[in-house]
Amino acid sequence: MADEETVIIGAGPAGLACAAALRARGRRSIILEATNRLGASWRRHYDRLHLHTDKSHSALPGRPMPADYPKYPSRLQVVDYLESYAWANDLHILTDKTVACIAKKTDWIAETTDGDVFQATAVVIATGLSRTPVRPHWTGQDNFPGAIIHSSEYRNASALGAGRILIVGFGNSAGEIALECAEAGLDVAMSVRGPVNIVPREMFGVPSATIAIVQQRFPYRMIDAFNAPFLHLRYRDIEELGLKRCRQGPLTRMIEQGRTPLIDIGTIAKIRDGRIRVYPGIELSEGANVFFANDRSAEFDAIVLATGYTPSLETLLPNLTERFSNAGKPARGELQPGNDGLYFCGFNPATTGLLRQIGIEASQIANSIAAVGTQAVLFRRS
Repeated sequence: MADEETVIIGAGPAGLACAAALRARGRRSIILEATNRLGASWRRHYDRLHLHTDKSHSALPGRPMPADYPKYPSRLQVVDYLESYAWANDLHILTDKTVACIAKKTDWIAETTDGDVFQATAVVIATGLSRTPVRPHWTGQDNFPGAIIHSSEYRNASALGAGRILIVGFGNSAGEIALECAEAGLDVAMSVRGPVNIVPREMFGVPSATIAIVQQRFPYRMIDAFNAPFLHLRYRDIEELGLKRCRQGPLTRMIEQGRTPLIDIGTIAKIRDGRIRVYPGIELSEGANVFFANDRSAEFDAIVLATGYTPSLETLLPNLTERFSNAGKPARGELQPGNDGLYFCGFNPATTGLLRQIGIEASQIANSIAAVGTQAVLFRRS
């Protein structure tokens, strides 16, 4: 029997930050990680991924990113940082522990697929919004002769082994994958179904996240109204490029709909110079020929579905629909929705940077747990 105080599910940035924040307050915790290593989502991302927010605003509580890191650290540098963060904070992580179910009895019970049962007053779900890939389907998809992969399976342009690539979606993964494929000399197109918001990674040499931090004291609609002329000047031609401008500003859409804008690191320039073509949503496909909503069509050798993820909390919480009516996840800003010792960290996208937001949430959660005091024990089934 192991004497612990809080059970944390997921050893990504949110789980590590919560554990470190608890430790700083003199509280013990145990992290249950489904894979065999911490930072699993960062390890499986595509090779060229870099943080879209600068390192000065992307560190977790109590430990800045190394001074020799570039302004926008790479995927592998983030992984190294997470490993050093866990080591420096002496965090207790159990790997290969997939949590099958969480239920509230007198205390919270977290049961793993290998038969371990953890009982605790407090549980933190830190699995985040990107747990399960979303894979759309269309008529004729099963007969497409080339590879159809989700962006979670994409590694680099050469590994695709194809010349004509269709990227479905217009989020940050879609934009960066399309950019890489265009830079590699491939024939690249994007299928963009709805209206879009685009923000540059930097404005006037200042990271957009820094600007967002300065502006966050103001109402979000006011912020969008203030930024609109600058964004319109930067991207005034997007409708000529085949994209539809969203009538809501990027911050309003993120807060009210949970939709993150594309942080442009060069994708729009490639669309402007014709290296990336833009089509509307897919209607159907016949063999290698894909038909789009505007009656245009084109042939492709491979398709990358950069269509996002779902948090899949229903696999952890059998009573999910009873607890939440907000698309299967806590409402924005709710860290302990039921006020019953079940916390959520990393479920609030922010223009100020997700890692920074995670750090803020972790400190708030740790303060709440420390104020109450918890105790957890592990029972192993015979």
